[in-house]
Amino acid sequence: MSVELKQHEKKLEWIMGGVLIILVTVIALSMGSFLSKNKEVPMKKQAERVTKEKNGFCVVIDPGHGGKDPGKVGVQGTLEKDVNLQIAKKLKRNLEVKGYEVYLTREEDVHLGAVRFRKIADLNERCEIINNCHEKNQKSIMISIHQNSFEKENVSGAQCFYYHLSEKGKKLAEGIQNHLNEKINVGKEKKIKRNDNYYMLINSDCPGVIIECGFLSNPSEEEQLKGEEHQNLLSESISLGIDEFFRKRADL
Repeated sequence: MSVELKQHEKKLEWIMGGVLIILVTVIALSMGSFLSKNKEVPMKKQAERVTKEKNGFCVVIDPGHGGKDPGKVGVQGTLEKDVNLQIAKKLKRNLEVKGYEVYLTREEDVHLGAVRFRKIADLNERCEIINNCHEKNQKSIMISIHQNSFEKENVSGAQCFYYHLSEKGKKLAEGIQNHLNEKINVGKEKKIKRNDNYYMLINSDCPGVIIECGFLSNPSEEEQLKGEEHQNLLSESISLGIDEFFRKRADL
């Protein structure tokens, strides 16, 4: 065999060796990526399971008004029914992540119940939804979301109302109000208020509160109440108060 042929074969061996090394490296990197992805999938599924695990508690959220009943109308034309529903949906998502079973009395801009005797029919339908949920799960509470209004434009802040004969309702209101004062009513704390005539509080079988989240009669607060950031703060504050209530209520 000639010297030139031997040199040519040697070059081919070097080239093939280099190609083999490259192929091995590519395969190794691909396997690493494949294994990494396969490790991530169970982790994602585990995170989903953690989120979906129920904690045994039920919250019925009632976005006040709806349909032809706008509720309060802000100085800039904001409709209470719209703000109520926006906050209620954010609160629902917040609570579901924590494992609560959550229901809304309305999920759209609708009136509930029969057209005849419209207002009382609407309230009765809401109470029926709440009481059905409580019948299925005794560890239930009701949160009714509303907006306030007053003749003086400078009045502002979020406040909880509870039925005067319900000790559990009072405790629920206190827990939520503490967090509202911390995050919403900064420097202007409000106290919970007892009530003896709110239809929803009287006719709901489970502990409940009505939360007036702010004043649409205050132009500055009206603007805040329409915004995502403020609505998220309200949702977070209410959910923290609910957490606190259930932690302390061993008799539920």
